[in-house]
Amino acid sequence: MSPIRWSVIILCVFMTGCSSLGYIAQATRGQIEIAFARTPIDEILANKGADAETRKRLELVKRIRRFAIDELDLPDNRSYTTYSELGRRYAVWNVVAAPAYSLTLKTWCFPMTGCLAYRGYFSEEKAEAYEQSLAERGYDTDLYGVVAYSTLGWFDDPVLDTFLHYPEHVLAGLIFHELAHQVVYVKDDTAFNEAFATAVEQEGVERWMRKYGDSSRVSEYRRAHERNSRVIGLILNYRNRLAEAYDSTGQDGLASAKGRILGELTAAYESLSQKGEGTEYWDRWFSRELNNARLGSIATYHSLVPAFRDVLSKSESMAGFYAAVAEQSERTAPERHAWLQSHMDEPSLP
Repeated sequence: MSPIRWSVIILCVFMTGCSSLGYIAQATRGQIEIAFARTPIDEILANKGADAETRKRLELVKRIRRFAIDELDLPDNRSYTTYSELGRRYAVWNVVAAPAYSLTLKTWCFPMTGCLAYRGYFSEEKAEAYEQSLAERGYDTDLYGVVAYSTLGWFDDPVLDTFLHYPEHVLAGLIFHELAHQVVYVKDDTAFNEAFATAVEQEGVERWMRKYGDSSRVSEYRRAHERNSRVIGLILNYRNRLAEAYDSTGQDGLASAKGRILGELTAAYESLSQKGEGTEYWDRWFSRELNNARLGSIATYHSLVPAFRDVLSKSESMAGFYAAVAEQSERTAPERHAWLQSHMDEPSLP
């Protein structure tokens, strides 16, 4: 890690102003902790005394990384060539917030990343304290753990023990997703960035499963993906209904409309679940109180994915897809999203 890059971090601390100094300082400490815990994967694999299961999983990571480069045209750099043990469940904890009667997520702005629709902490305790402060100010809030994140090429992202033992296709998808952020990233447009990376992730996992999974595993994965898509579609549908209610309901009726629609969403999922269409993940997700922040997070990652998938289906190659997306990244946000909407309205090719 070069002194120049550390200088950039220090400069960014002062550029953000004193009010954010404490937050940026904890982020810098967290990144330094991860960076200094790195060990080259090849060094671990050469150590016959290393944990056998860890070595097995890191061998899998090497194959996934090679696949990402050869099959998906993702960056061939030093990301995911090292391993860091953090000894905790999550790498960071994200806080999301939205006003009580709006689905527009609060954003936080930083020099390197632009404005984000979440604020990440390397300490769960600090994340909880900040979430509580937002709730006391009347915001709907959500807090969730994140097992991996991308430094957008500023640093060589390591494999972390927080996700190393995930199922094979989940591990592959996570690496594809985070590497995609190094291909195209637009400041101040979290929904664009996350949907693009999710589309690359989905395409990558499908290709990985076709190449390395037997027919039964591929069929199982596709069924799970379809179930997941139906639940996400359900959430986005009710999110749209809630947005319409906020726009058309008088101030006195907002609380009632919000409670009714969120209650209907919960009942709709329960109905799906009774038909065998639910999943353990979504069961847990719906077990917590629904609010604007939680629905907003789902929309951030998934609402634009069909558009990117449509663009990808019409591209001759992954490189062509990236070029088309990169071209749009140079345009204004309204222009980008109008382009994506045009692909939402078009049926994808088989």
